[in-house]
Amino acid sequence: MKPGSLAHLSLAKLLMAANGVFWLVFAGIFVMGSYAYKAHRLSFEEATPSYIFWGRALREIDSGTGASLPPTLIKVTYAIQKPSALAARPFYWPFNRRGLTVDEQYWGISVGGYYLLLVCLLSFLQWFLVGWLVRKLWHRWRVEHA
Repeated sequence: MKPGSLAHLSLAKLLMAANGVFWLVFAGIFVMGSYAYKAHRLSFEEATPSYIFWGRALREIDSGTGASLPPTLIKVTYAIQKPSALAARPFYWPFNRRGLTVDEQYWGISVGGYYLLLVCLLSFLQWFLVGWLVRKLWHRWRVEHA
């Protein structure tokens, strides 16, 4: 095996690298699909963006701004990162108790944006653990069947 080949990397490292590429592509699509947003008093039944990062906002569904994230991308993201998304759910508990919504902003990032960042961070742990578990099971199976 060559030192530069992928064969010397563990499955966990490969999965985490693939996860990093996934989030870079997601960030690129986010930037391309976002629009300028300024906090304002909402009008009656105005749809608010789910994710706000420092004056850039993104809705999952286009509601007249002309900019939206493809709904399939969000569905695919949450399908792939489901354990991380579920693990991040307790993040909302303090906000729900105080009646704050997903579009409330702190330091330029919405509550929904922080949730997305938390899912992103937890996903690296998720894929590390998946790779580690698969490797352990593979080694155990090889020892038992050798």
